[in-house]
Amino acid sequence: MVLQIGKHVHPSELGELPGNVEVHPWVPQLTMLEQADAFVTHAGMGGTQEGLWCGVPMIAVPQAVDQFANADRLVELGVGRRLDTETATPESLREALLQLTGDPTVHERLAAIRRELRTEGGTARAADLIESAL
Repeated sequence: MVLQIGKHVHPSELGELPGNVEVHPWVPQLTMLEQADAFVTHAGMGGTQEGLWCGVPMIAVPQAVDQFANADRLVELGVGRRLDTETATPESLREALLQLTGDPTVHERLAAIRRELRTEGGTARAADLIESAL
């Protein structure tokens, strides 16, 4: 398990962690997601899109602004579970993880979304569409 904590959290604040947990201030998220079985995220737009791009089921624990709507959309798409901070216990995280990774429908949905995203043309196509509209 890899835990990215950012620059504002010191590893000592986390307490004792199991031996299978790596803690880093930063990781190359896309590289990690390409190898991941699941992604626990606050459901910001960037991370959510990266999770969909990589076809990874997501456990969303939103913290602010658009994250709540993004988390709900992952649930609507059938590719994620939303846990609010007060209910994000080790038990509920484990249950969500097992549900997501054990459900073939989740993997089918993610594969379809991943294919769609990768064939849309990304930012180059978006720029072309904007320029053609001007």
